Amino acid sequence: MTIASQTRLASEQSIARAGNAANARCLFLFTRSDEPCGVETFTRTLAGALASNDAGYELLSISGRWRDLPAIFRSITRADQIVFSFPLVAWKRMLIIPLVVLLYSLAIRRRVSTFVHEWSGLHGLRRLVLLPFVVLSGQILVLSPFIREQIANDRWVARAARKCRLIPHPPTVRRPATVTVTDRVRGVEQAALGCDIVIGYFGAIYDGKAPTVLLEICDHLRRRGIRALIVFVGSFTKSLDDYEGQFRAKIRQMAIEDRVIITGYIESTEELFALLELIGVFLLLFPEGLTARRSSVIACLQSSRPVVVSAPRSRDEFLHHAGFARLIESGALSFTQRAAPTAEIADQLLAAAERKSGGSPAIDADAWWKATTAATRAVL
Repeated sequence: MTIASQTRLASEQSIARAGNAANARCLFLFTRSDEPCGVETFTRTLAGALASNDAGYELLSISGRWRDLPAIFRSITRADQIVFSFPLVAWKRMLIIPLVVLLYSLAIRRRVSTFVHEWSGLHGLRRLVLLPFVVLSGQILVLSPFIREQIANDRWVARAARKCRLIPHPPTVRRPATVTVTDRVRGVEQAALGCDIVIGYFGAIYDGKAPTVLLEICDHLRRRGIRALIVFVGSFTKSLDDYEGQFRAKIRQMAIEDRVIITGYIESTEELFALLELIGVFLLLFPEGLTARRSSVIACLQSSRPVVVSAPRSRDEFLHHAGFARLIESGALSFTQRAAPTAEIADQLLAAAERKSGGSPAIDADAWWKATTAATRAVL
C-alpha cells in the first residue's frame, strides 16, 4: 500500500472514530491532499502514535466542503483541546473553512494549539492566512528554536513567541524492511552507469533549499572532467514566482539535461528508499544552516549514505532534541558553509562519496518517535 493510500485510510478511520467518540480530549485537525507533504505525514503519524496508547487523541480532516461543517463542529464540541496542523503549500480551497473552525473553537471556549512548521520562509500571503492561528492560539508548537526566533522577529506576531513550545522532530518517513525496484529506479540506475559520482537531493524543490547549487556543482565537475549525475528525489512546490520554470531553464542553459534527473513525487516508501540507496552522497543546503526541523536530512540519514549539509548556526538549536544532538556529535553529518565556493563544496562531496555507505541507519526511529510523543503529551 502506498504512503498516500495508507494516510488516506488512516484519515478515514480516524474521522469515523472522531464522529463516534464520546469525548476526544485532544482533536488534531489537518487538511488533506492527494500527495501528502511532510507536514501532513507528520500530523497523521503523530496523532496515530499518540492515539495508540491513549484513546483521547483523535485525528480529523477538514475538507473544502461547507456541508461538512456541522459534523466538524460536533467533533470539536466533544473535544477539550483542538490542535491545528496545516501544510505550508497547496492550501487550494482551504482558506476560509479552517478560519471558521478556529473561530468556532474559540467561541465555545476550547483550548487551541497550532503547529507552525515554517514562518519567515513562507510567502507573505501564506503568512497572512496563518496569522490568526498564531495570534489566537493558546500554544504554538514548533520543531525548531529557529522558527520561534522568526516569530519573535516579526513585529506583527512577535508577542506570540512566548507561547511557543518545542517538540523534537521525528522521522516522518521510516526506512522499510525491503525496497521495490520500479521503472523509475531502473532509469536512475541506468543513468548512473559510467558516472563518477551520484549526488542526491531529497524533498520538495524550492529556492529555500538552494537546489540550483547542485546544478552549478554538476557544471563545475564537468569542466574538471568528472561525470556527475544529480538526482532530485522529489517534486516542485506550487509557487507564485514560477520557480520550476526558472529551474528547468537553468538546466537547459547549462546544457546538463542528460546529467539531471527529477523523479517527481514518490508515493511508496519502498520505491523511495530504493532511489535513495542509489545516491553516492546527499547535498542539502539551507541559508539559515541546519535546523532541527529538517525532515529531508532525517530521511537521507536513514538511507545510510553520506550527507553533506549546511553547518548549524548554533548547537543550541538542538538542545531540545537529544537524538539530533547525539547524531551530530557522532559525526554522522558532514558540514559545509552555505557561502563556500563551488569548488570547495564539490571537493567535500567527492571526499564524502569515497566513504560510501555507513552501514546501519544513523537514526533509531522508534526512540525518536517515543521522545516526540512524550514531549507532545507534556505540552498538550
